[in-house]
Amino acid sequence: MLSIAACSDSPATPDVQFFASNLHFVVGGHRITVPAVALRGPGHIFDLNRGRPEKSLQETLKLEASDQDHPVAMDKLDLVIRQYQYTGESLASLYICPRLNRMWSQVQCRGKQRGLLKRLPEKFDLLDSGKLDLLRNHWTVGRESKFDQVKDKSVELGTTEIGCDRQSPYCTAVVAVLPGLLAVWTVWGDEKSGITAEQMALTQGGAIVQFVRRSLGPTEDPTLVDAD
Repeated sequence: MLSIAACSDSPATPDVQFFASNLHFVVGGHRITVPAVALRGPGHIFDLNRGRPEKSLQETLKLEASDQDHPVAMDKLDLVIRQYQYTGESLASLYICPRLNRMWSQVQCRGKQRGLLKRLPEKFDLLDSGKLDLLRNHWTVGRESKFDQVKDKSVELGTTEIGCDRQSPYCTAVVAVLPGLLAVWTVWGDEKSGITAEQMALTQGGAIVQFVRRSLGPTEDPTLVDAD
């Protein structure tokens, strides 16, 4: 498990160049390329405002995942898709945006996303479909197992399915993005807007499929930023 965490209470200039750089992985047999700042979760913790990261963590990513010709095999990647200019509390994070080299990440970084990109959930995980057991230790808001909610879903390619909490409006959504590659994320019903958890899942699932296929592979389809 790879992670980046601060190990000092003293402020330091964040490694903007690193956070904006592309990292290369293979998940479920598919190449995934994302900027370092887009990794999240207990396995990928980024803090732009505090002290120097533990060398063994950040340097591992620099050394092992920065070469596009030798991507790192992973069972699961936890992603965050948001305005990266606000990552952490340091003003230096503003300088991430111009250093990003894919159109989707530049647009997202500045909060200029629209259409398909605007329909993406802020957080979702990419998971090798043969490693579904990794979800056994992941819990919903209602303290139910995400694994139990999706384990029996007969997910067809491009089809989104959900399993829901019994005592909360939250559900776990899953979609097969590519053969062997799943996306898993949280959805919920919104009484004010009248949107159900299933409707949210279908909208976001379709956006995730197109986003991963067209923007996170070895090359980017730059027309995605204008896609409806």
